[in-house]
Amino acid sequence: MNSTTQKLSFTVPLSFEAHSIAQELVSEIYNQEKRQQVYLNSLTVYAVNNYLRCMGFETDYSEGDSRNFLAVELMNVADLIVKDIGKLECLPVLAEAEVVEISPEVWEDRIGYVFVELSDSLKSAKILGFTPEAADKIYLSKLESLSDFLVYLTELEVVESVQAETTSNIINFRKWLDGVVDASWQKLDELLKPQQLGLAFKNEVSITRGQKIDLGMHLDKISVALVMKVMSESESEGVDILTQLYPVGEMALPEGIKLIIRDETGEALEVVSREEDNWIQSEFSAESGEKFNITVAYGDSEVMKQFEV
Repeated sequence: MNSTTQKLSFTVPLSFEAHSIAQELVSEIYNQEKRQQVYLNSLTVYAVNNYLRCMGFETDYSEGDSRNFLAVELMNVADLIVKDIGKLECLPVLAEAEVVEISPEVWEDRIGYVFVELSDSLKSAKILGFTPEAADKIYLSKLESLSDFLVYLTELEVVESVQAETTSNIINFRKWLDGVVDASWQKLDELLKPQQLGLAFKNEVSITRGQKIDLGMHLDKISVALVMKVMSESESEGVDILTQLYPVGEMALPEGIKLIIRDETGEALEVVSREEDNWIQSEFSAESGEKFNITVAYGDSEVMKQFEV
């Protein structure tokens, strides 16, 4: 049930199920103060979970520390995992309270803190608002609204989705060396002309693959082959990498194509094609776990690929 006062709030009935879960968590806790803490925390997490589900967010209600018998006995924890976003901490608020303290043990690994007012009868819980960061004391009058909370979660969801997509697009050379190569990376005899292959292989490597890249639009479009030659070093976990750029369908690259390799610190290696270059290349080494990206650019058009050793 929604109610609107000065700020939007949301009231959740605390059902028999909510109390059964709380009762089970405290069944082997004999310290009365600890029992009360765990019981109220459990009701609070239940309320936030129901609220988020009503708002269209998926949760892992049963997977948090708040549902772990040992964790709740050792810590003051009331966490709720929101799928693909992160972990919230849920704080119970008793009637007439103006300030709530946040235990230092839940200051990390949280995307935010949600405050829930429990009725005296413990039959209902009102979601009051949230704060994205922890502090010793939180004044309830300064909480951010539930409207802002939903916007905040939605923005985090988008960020996590983009990061997950970016991570999934990273090409991992260790997988290449283990024989696992995405089908979009072709063997060179499938990508280049026979007469170009003689130019490509003067150094033997463990695995070589190439991918066609289209630059420009319509009549100005040109196609090039990005070729990666990867060799595992014998005395370390690093690799030697030879990156080459070839024309596709032609024997020479247009003048002015850039091959840019940039590591995580932003340091870059750049090679630019000259008139009638058959190919351009850059050679470097990378350590295990190191990430870098390669950009192929021509005029206003560029394509970037991300890699990891």
